Order: sequence, then structure tokens, then C-alpha cells
Amino acid sequence: MKIKIRNYQTSDGDDTMLLMRALAKEVGASFNPEKWRESDYLRLFSPGLRRQTLVAEDEDTRRVVGMGMVEARLEPTGQLVGYLTNWIVDKSYRDKGVGRMLAETAIDILTRIGVDLVRVNVGMNVLDKLSEKLKKIGFNPVYVVFEKELKK
Repeated sequence: MKIKIRNYQTSDGDDTMLLMRALAKEVGASFNPEKWRESDYLRLFSPGLRRQTLVAEDEDTRRVVGMGMVEARLEPTGQLVGYLTNWIVDKSYRDKGVGRMLAETAIDILTRIGVDLVRVNVGMNVLDKLSEKLKKIGFNPVYVVFEKELKK
């Protein structure tokens, strides 16, 4: 198994949509495939923005087997904060270092941008499973986020 970490491309849309469906199911969140397709341009790398989507591709099968979104935001406190969101690795590739490769690449990118700290949002359904993995790469739990979905 040879994994390559690279920027998201429009051709990754179907593979990443399958990963996002799996992520939504695992964390108990809703997922709208139409909104996913409509927002494709937001996942493409743009040098002027501090946001990009990374994918892990199995070079043997040319299949996207993991993904994560990386963003740097200037907070009202004056800190430049990096965020890792929507991270998922295909079940058949878990515990093989793919998630760690994605995270290390993202942290390297955020370090070069000059962020002060990095935050990872973790679904409550997978908190126990991911806590130890995140601690191993230097993350510490700081606070819990509460969310309310607004009906339109």
C-alpha cells in the first residue's frame, strides 16, 4: 500500500462524497449530497485563501481513501488558528497510518502559514476512539462544542 497525500481535485468529488456520507453516519450528522456537489469549488486549493482540502490516494488503485479540510482563520483575539474539519479515512485503511499522514501534512501546511494553534473538531460518537490518536500527535482536549441545526 502506497499512499499519496495531495490537494483535492474536482475529479475526487464522488470518492469524497462517499467518505462524507460515511463520516456523517458515524458521527450522527446529516449530509446533503446536492450541497456537497454545489460547493465543490470551495474544496479546490486557492493560493489566496487559507483553506484547502487534502485527500489520501492509494497509488495502486488510484482511489481516494481519506480526506480532511484544512483552514486558517484570524480569530477576533488576534490569533491565527488552524482548523482540521471533516476528517475521515475509509474503514479498510484505518489503523494503517493514513489519518496520521493526512494530519502531519495539514500541520506542516498550517505551520508554514504561521498559525498559532490548531483545533480539531471531533464528533461525540467517536470521541473515545479518536482521543488517544490525537493525543499521540500532540493535541489536547480543550473544550466541547455545542451545535444547533436551524431548520429553514
